[in-house]
Amino acid sequence: MKIFLATCILIAGQLAAWFQSNSGILGGKMQENYVLIALILGPMVSLSFAIATRMLYAEVESLWLIRFLGFGIGYLVFIPLTWYFLGEEILTAKNIVSFLLCLALISTQFFMK
Repeated sequence: MKIFLATCILIAGQLAAWFQSNSGILGGKMQENYVLIALILGPMVSLSFAIATRMLYAEVESLWLIRFLGFGIGYLVFIPLTWYFLGEEILTAKNIVSFLLCLALISTQFFMK
């Protein structure tokens, strides 16, 4: 259960990190206030990653697993948000291969001991 909760915290952190990093190019109020958004979301992003790392490490005792999980979740969060908000194409050969490699990376960390 702790692994699931920590993974949800990582997802929330990656979501906030995406908006923090990309608010300056999203247009409208977000673009006008990108510095304020970065200042508000920065501590939340840092805390979510720190808390999730601590929770996961207590369960799995492998920082490598946590690092790859964070990377993989970041990539999986990036795909739909970039498509939805910026209209960038998802279904290119490069993106599909990268997505499959990402899934393989996460699966390897969880299922191979």
